[in-house]
Amino acid sequence: MSCEKFVEFGKSVLASDFPHVASTGVIMLNSGSFGLSPKSVIDKKIECIQDFESYGDNYVRQSLLRQTEDSIEAVAKLLDVRPDQCVIVDNVTTGISNLLDTIVRPGDTILVNSWTYGSVKMAASLSSEVMTNRNSDETDVKPSSVQVVELDIELPIKSEEDIIEQVRKTLEQRSDIRIAILDHITSSTACLMPVQQLTKLCRSRGVLVVIDGAHAIGQVPELDIESIGADFYVGNLHKWCFAPKSAALLWARADRIDSLRPSVVSWLVRDHLASMRFAFLGTRDTSSVCAVSEAVRFVKQSCGGLARIQAYCSRLADKASQHLATAWNSHKLPIPANMEAPFMRLIALPKHLQCHKRVPNDIQDSLYVRISCSIIVDMDDIRKLADIIMKLTKDDFLSP
Repeated sequence: MSCEKFVEFGKSVLASDFPHVASTGVIMLNSGSFGLSPKSVIDKKIECIQDFESYGDNYVRQSLLRQTEDSIEAVAKLLDVRPDQCVIVDNVTTGISNLLDTIVRPGDTILVNSWTYGSVKMAASLSSEVMTNRNSDETDVKPSSVQVVELDIELPIKSEEDIIEQVRKTLEQRSDIRIAILDHITSSTACLMPVQQLTKLCRSRGVLVVIDGAHAIGQVPELDIESIGADFYVGNLHKWCFAPKSAALLWARADRIDSLRPSVVSWLVRDHLASMRFAFLGTRDTSSVCAVSEAVRFVKQSCGGLARIQAYCSRLADKASQHLATAWNSHKLPIPANMEAPFMRLIALPKHLQCHKRVPNDIQDSLYVRISCSIIVDMDDIRKLADIIMKLTKDDFLSP
């Protein structure tokens, strides 16, 4: 198929495939949070809802499992992984929480860091409380036997080796660490982590590795989940793969597949296929799962594949971040260029909007804007953002 048959990115695809976004008049520069789904994917989701609501017996007994398999096959082929190592869960938070429910044992120590996503950090902390309750009765409540170690990452970062060395020192100081939760791309700082090297380091010390790939699938070029070497990889499909909300991939290394068990026990929990164990967790809305295959079709047939999307979005992110830093007389987050997330960048707000006291979500006493460059964004949108921010006063910015 020639390039002329693929959609043109920017205003054209916004109008043709995302009219529901265009109609709001909002310039969507935060798709990294909740993603974007084209109309065709939303239509497929609605079709699944209508099928379920109109004839539930037929949908559950005839369509649900087949469509779940179709979606897993489509994602597996897109990412070049084995379908039998994949399940679909609601999101990364759900997937990691589910994993911790099944892999954490009494006496474990879990490694996270200061840039670990908040809900994932909470899940690690809560797993220690749950483990306490599981191993205590009402008359003998003991302190938790599970600990969480948090590595504090500080800026500036000069190279990947800075991060690797910090993790190495932590593992040397805490030989009791058994589980490490590593971000592929951090959420708050949009930093692309050297996960392959970090995984190798952890596994050389017998540490089980869970990768939080919430922002990675669709964004990281030539993503090879298998070669990373982790025990588990969890990545959202709604952020950069155009699936509806409530669709994420949970992948397990071949020798870890049997440990994939849903926290919710239902009819298929003992199925020999991991994907089926998660497919029917009682009566619930599964339309997003069934629409994943349509999202993959959109990526391939409408957009021309992940490589074409990645080329556009990464070039735009480079231009956008440079333009904003220049327009605001500020700077990008002090990390190496090869550690910047391909589609997401952090740029410090102009000096007149910086606060002299700490506020929630600042980064080492500075306030940054995180931009997400998707296929519906172009440089006109970035220039508008630059102008709007410069017109704000501190009172405008901090008012509720």
